Amino acid sequence: MKHLLCTLLLTLTVCLCSAQTEHMKFKGIPMEGTLQSFTLKLKAKGYVPLGTEDGVSVLKGEFAGYKNCHIYAVADKSGMICRVCVEFPKMDKWSDLESCYSSYKDMLTEKYGEPKVCVEEFQNKYADDDNSRMYEVQFDRCKYHSTFACKNGDITLEITHQKFDCFVQLSYYDKANQDKLRQNIMEDL
Repeated sequence: MKHLLCTLLLTLTVCLCSAQTEHMKFKGIPMEGTLQSFTLKLKAKGYVPLGTEDGVSVLKGEFAGYKNCHIYAVADKSGMICRVCVEFPKMDKWSDLESCYSSYKDMLTEKYGEPKVCVEEFQNKYADDDNSRMYEVQFDRCKYHSTFACKNGDITLEITHQKFDCFVQLSYYDKANQDKLRQNIMEDL
């Protein structure tokens, strides 16, 4: 009887420990390990590596029906993967940006439930046509983002820009690695 209880307790402990270290997945790949190993797994899925610099590996390929997306795999200061961002191709019209954003927001809502954070607004309340809304995006006066809470992390969908290139971006944040990084920072304090 003692042996059975010890075995049961050990099994329960192992299950709890493994449940606490489950990682967010991107394209079915757990967001764990080093930047280099994660990049190799993405390459095996057909993504083309473009280079690595300052803890960010950049790849190119198809994602969720869009060709020529840029994938950014980001490592924390210890070199472990902690975030993956998908930058959809640039778009020149607000209607295209909004349509892409809304479509993926609807699918994410269907899969994960209502977003825990959702902001969809322009600073200039008079931005009411395609050109004025694109201008607002390009000059950082458009806040369109939704964050979804998942079991193993968060997913953020947003309309953003780099200089005058506007696009939709989807970011995956791994909770296990974020918690570990936070713990390391807390130890430093």
